[in-house]
Amino acid sequence: MQIDDSFLLEEITGQIISSGAVEIRDVDSGQNPFVYSSGNRGPGYVMIKGLVGQPKTLNFLTRKLAEKISSHYGPHFEFVEGNATGGMVPAWQFRSDLEDVLGLEKGTIPYTYLRGTRKEGGHGELITGNANNPLIKKGMPALVFEELVNYATTTTNAAKEFRAAGYPVSHGACILFYDNPEARRLLKENEVTQLYLITLPELLDVAEANKLLSSTAVNSYRESLRDPLGWQLSRNMVIPKESAKKALEQGIHMRELQAEEALKLGAPEAYLKNGFVYWAKQT
Repeated sequence: MQIDDSFLLEEITGQIISSGAVEIRDVDSGQNPFVYSSGNRGPGYVMIKGLVGQPKTLNFLTRKLAEKISSHYGPHFEFVEGNATGGMVPAWQFRSDLEDVLGLEKGTIPYTYLRGTRKEGGHGELITGNANNPLIKKGMPALVFEELVNYATTTTNAAKEFRAAGYPVSHGACILFYDNPEARRLLKENEVTQLYLITLPELLDVAEANKLLSSTAVNSYRESLRDPLGWQLSRNMVIPKESAKKALEQGIHMRELQAEEALKLGAPEAYLKNGFVYWAKQT
């Protein structure tokens, strides 16, 4: 689903860059890498979720996405789900924009959101918005929505949760897709087709061509996108279990770390506390 209109691609990139959403750190000179939701790390991050504070920019992006994927409504999804927390507001706005694009009455397309953890007390729900909702019936396909997709772990996990609850999921949607090989592999394994407005490689190409970002920063980010596993291991970073499995498949000798050792070797403390298991390359 590439955008054919180069002017529109430049406009989308310009809006994202001018919003201040893109940050690339010089990790090789000592700056700390970003930690992604998968537990992996990299030099850059695009703060699409922060655009809730810039409604004009966010509305522009969700409207363009609605225009781009409006033909998928009906055959592939009948209601929209937003992943907590970053996808919740953009998904709601996208749903409203999609109604406008399709000429539907306001409130036609139902909405739910997926909590980060199951609620304690009350109904103890994980999915919010479907219970006792006459607009959502079992068997209705859902669209899993996030503001951006990097490693696709939260997208595929959400697909599993909705399928288990009786709602088929064949497609996910996002404003920005990092389009890294790990994400493509995970999406394929879980039979999820990713719809998006723009990919990170497209954004970086346009930003560099228009001198919106420096070539040095762009090239560092590109390297991590082409081979996120190799980028981390070449810098002696410890990696989470799922990435370690991929390394083992490639014939790289790895060893599992206890939490204390992983912390000493630079594993993110908050992720260790949340149960992530880290591995290191065996020397």
